[in-house]
Amino acid sequence: MKKQFFNFLKSTAMVLLLGATVISCKKDVTQSAADKVGMSEAATATPRALTLIWSDEFNGTSVDGSKWNIDNGNPNVNNEKEYYQAANAAVTGGNLVITARNQSVGGQPYTSAKLNTSGKFSVKYGRIEARIKLPAFQGSWPAFWMLGQNIGQVGWPQCGEIDVMEQVNTNNTILGTMHWNNNGHVYYGNSITATATDYHVYAVEWDANSIKWYVDGTLFNTGNIQNNVNNTEEFQLPFYIILNLAVGGDLPGNTINNGALPASMFVDYVRVYNITGGTGSTAPIGQTVTLKGINNLYVNGQNGQQAMTCSSTAAQAWEQFTVVDAGAGKVALRSQGKYVSSENGTQAITCNRTTVSDWEKFDWVPTADGKVTFRGNNGKFISSENGQQAMTCTRATASGWEAFGVNQ
Repeated sequence: MKKQFFNFLKSTAMVLLLGATVISCKKDVTQSAADKVGMSEAATATPRALTLIWSDEFNGTSVDGSKWNIDNGNPNVNNEKEYYQAANAAVTGGNLVITARNQSVGGQPYTSAKLNTSGKFSVKYGRIEARIKLPAFQGSWPAFWMLGQNIGQVGWPQCGEIDVMEQVNTNNTILGTMHWNNNGHVYYGNSITATATDYHVYAVEWDANSIKWYVDGTLFNTGNIQNNVNNTEEFQLPFYIILNLAVGGDLPGNTINNGALPASMFVDYVRVYNITGGTGSTAPIGQTVTLKGINNLYVNGQNGQQAMTCSSTAAQAWEQFTVVDAGAGKVALRSQGKYVSSENGTQAITCNRTTVSDWEKFDWVPTADGKVTFRGNNGKFISSENGQQAMTCTRATASGWEAFGVNQ
């Protein structure tokens, strides 16, 4: 949203992908968000699974401090006029309610609230969605957005920013934008029309290749991040979630309708899903990667002479694997000209095949914390066995030993 203001509606030189069509949409409140996922592509999409990995349904009586931080103070960006404080955030009636007030605090003429999950939850890849109703008064600037968790180390825009939803003033234009560093700040975005004062499900679906923006299941923007095109490597790292309601500023302007205050932004829920299956893989096809287990050691192909292990302290030739497109959304892993085989789960996995058949095909399944798991053709996951014995492809579910860091 805003470490700094830019005119989101003008065209940018950094066009990453297709010109998305601006489509008018209306929310059907009787249909669940899960039902709406990918509605615009339903005729061609293959089955996929959504696994809920984090959510806040706001069914309590106060903001859940285990999930959210609440900002306090003057944001000092974008010429905004609000002072953020906890008193302007409430949980009531099954909603998070962020209220803007005509109230002078800390040298600012208005108060509001801003919540974030930094240090409490971050996500790399998946579907991130929220069902929100906006106040849409002159001077309002509500947003549902994300920043790279590493902002404290690298700053903005090097951390990257994903604006899932922004809207200003009384208009019904919903903005979806990405910001990053490419020899300076650049951005790419598009918009869609929706009645701002109605509830809508605002979402992004994010993988290693793209970020897609939806309102009520209608796709309206796609950003290409495949192979870090245009220096988009920021978007291959975890991000945290932010909700806020700004008052005034460079985007909405500083004409504020005081008669509309107090005014509130209602958030029914925020949900984050892991996505598996579908028409494509999130895998970095064509790239050569290393895989590190939970024991902080690397997966080793063992020169194809014996069963694979997760036991190397350094990444050399046999610890490097090229990710190969095996078709139908699956991948193969090739090291030194040989392919990894699941051995159909009947024995320890090997890296000695010269061609790709079913046993050499895997689903590349990202996890919420930015790692990846591998599901073989037998429906079981590869396990590092914590480096204590040869690796196998026998696990029915994926947990610590089945997750691998990529290029870590």
